[in-house]
Order: sequence, then structure tokens, then C-alpha cells
Amino acid sequence: MNNYYITSGSGTSDNPNHKFVAFDNALIQAGISNYNLVRVSSILPASAIRQTAMNLPLASPLHTAYATVSSNILGEQIATAIAVGIPKNKSDIGVIMEAIGTTAEETAEIARSMVIEAMKNHGIEIDHIEFSSIEGTVSNGCLSLVSAIAMW
Repeated sequence: MNNYYITSGSGTSDNPNHKFVAFDNALIQAGISNYNLVRVSSILPASAIRQTAMNLPLASPLHTAYATVSSNILGEQIATAIAVGIPKNKSDIGVIMEAIGTTAEETAEIARSMVIEAMKNHGIEIDHIEFSSIEGTVSNGCLSLVSAIAMW
């Protein structure tokens, strides 16, 4: 895996019981819906290069670390975030952390602080941290959010 893509998306379903439809719509907005997501833990391969779009055949398996949250409680505010520590030494791995919360800013800060701690625990010096976050308020039906790092 030499490439990665960071993204977030929001999706809804008019039916409050259709959580997976809302989740699929969030994946559509995030640009990763037409792949078979293979959920992975929190390691970015060494020397991976950030991409601005996906360039895989449709239905390909796609290794993805992601945070997701869904709600059908009217008026509830929810958020997701994902962050990755990019190492100074390009032969080192990066560490990915996911978070859920109520605001995009707060949730991104939680993910960033976890990356700092995890990179320290791994003994890896950070060059910089990249992140994506999103928030939304349930206005009807079901709302689903996703923040993801796809790797291929």
C-alpha cells in the first residue's frame, strides 16, 4: 500500500430505522462507497503518499481505518474525526486515530491528541498531523457520519 486518501462524509435516510442506508450515503459523499471496505487498525504504511482522489477499479477491496456514528434522535449533534501522524523519517510508519463526539473541532482535537500520544508510544517523531472531521445535527430520519483514511 503506497497511497492513502483522507475524507469525511455525511449521509441521511428519511427512515429513522435505516441506519445502514444513511451510512452508505455518508460513504457516497466521502467518495469511498463503491469499494469493499476492509476495516483495518491504525497504522499508515511507511512512505505512503496522500492522494486527492481514489483511482481503483470499482468493487476493489479497500483497506480503511474509519470512525462512524449514526443517530436517529432529532436535534442530536454528532461528529467524527480521523487523524494520522506523518513521521519525520519516511521509513517509519504513521499512526491513525479515530474519534467520535459532538463537534468537528472538538473531535478533531481528540483524534490529534491521541495521534501525538500514540506516535510517542511507538517512538516515532512526528513531521505533521493530517486530519478530516465532520459534524451534523439530526433533522429527520437517521444521520450517519464517517471520517476515513483509505489505503491502497
